[in-house]
Order: sequence, then C-alpha cells, then structure tokens
Amino acid sequence: MLSKQIAFDAVRKELNERTARVQTAFDDLKNSLNSESKSTAGDKHETGRAMAQLEQEKLSNQLIQIMTLKETLSKVDPTEHHKLIQYGSLVNTNNGTFFFSVGLGKLTINDYDVFCITATTPLGQLLIGKRKGDTVKMNGRAMKILDIL
Repeated sequence: MLSKQIAFDAVRKELNERTARVQTAFDDLKNSLNSESKSTAGDKHETGRAMAQLEQEKLSNQLIQIMTLKETLSKVDPTEHHKLIQYGSLVNTNNGTFFFSVGLGKLTINDYDVFCITATTPLGQLLIGKRKGDTVKMNGRAMKILDIL
C-alpha cells in the first residue's frame, strides 16, 4: 500500500528535478549568450540572440510555474488523514489512485501509478467531498472510492 507521505515526497522530488532541469537549461542558455562575441554581428547574429532571449523568457516562466506548484504542494500536510476527499487527500479507487495536490499527471511511485490532480479538474470536481464507499460516474464508468488517506 502506498502512504500519503511517500506520494507527497515523490511529488516534491519530481518538482525539484523539474526545477533542476529547467535551471540547468536556463544557465546553459545564459552562458552561451554571454560567450557569443558581439563582433560577429549582423542580422543573423541578432536574430539568434533574440531567439535565445525568447527561450530564456520561456524557461523563466517555467521556473515560476514550478515554484508556484511547490508553494501549493507545501500546503499539504502528509500526516493528516481525511474522511472526506479534499485538497491533500490520497484516494484509492477501483480505477486508480489519485493524489489531490498539484496537476502533474501520472507518476509511478513504488510501482503504483498515481495521478496527481487538482480539484479543478472534471474528475477532481466529482470526487471532492465524497467519502469512502461512495461511487461517482465519469464518462459512463463507475468509480468506487475504496480508501481515503
């Protein structure tokens, strides 16, 4: 069985790895921009520089998004158990395991597929407020809540 603490730690680790990858790409791009010589100027050089700056902006936005996800995740108390599904719940159903935290999609954690979703997703909206034993229907399929952590 998967604990909420293990799921929480795996999501935090995934966010840290994403931060490191984006930060490395950002640093590499910055270093390549700084090492380019302005003396080889011309339209081609300026176009390349503008494209690199756009890429830097994109990477900066990705870092901001990841920091926002980290801040959101920090509000989860992995030791708290819930009777009703809410933010921070780890929910086992007959159709999979869902961690109500940040929208990362599917993560494989200790051989379990865990779907990291938010309450704003269609499935999240169906499940929020439900309890163990309740059943919801999504796309014509019944989903029974087996456990809430």
